[in-house]
Amino acid sequence: MQRTMPLNKNFTLDQINYMTDTGHIYVIPLALNRTAYIVINHKPFMVVVTDVSINGIQLSGSWYAWDELEKMGGVFESEFEALKAVANGA
Repeated sequence: MQRTMPLNKNFTLDQINYMTDTGHIYVIPLALNRTAYIVINHKPFMVVVTDVSINGIQLSGSWYAWDELEKMGGVFESEFEALKAVANGA
């Protein structure tokens, strides 16, 4: 049985290329079980990243589509980044 495992330096370039070609490698913008900040009505709110998919992200148990989050103001790794985005958008 194969299990999900993180990509590491022990994979060969051929293995990485194969996984990329077959759609097994994705870039996850935020780490699971870590705090993040979403901007709602020009205010940052702390949430926990509970799951990430290709089409969206689950934050504190609620699913959001990437496009929906972008329209709301975005999702950020730190409160500083969220506040900076609010200040730049004002």
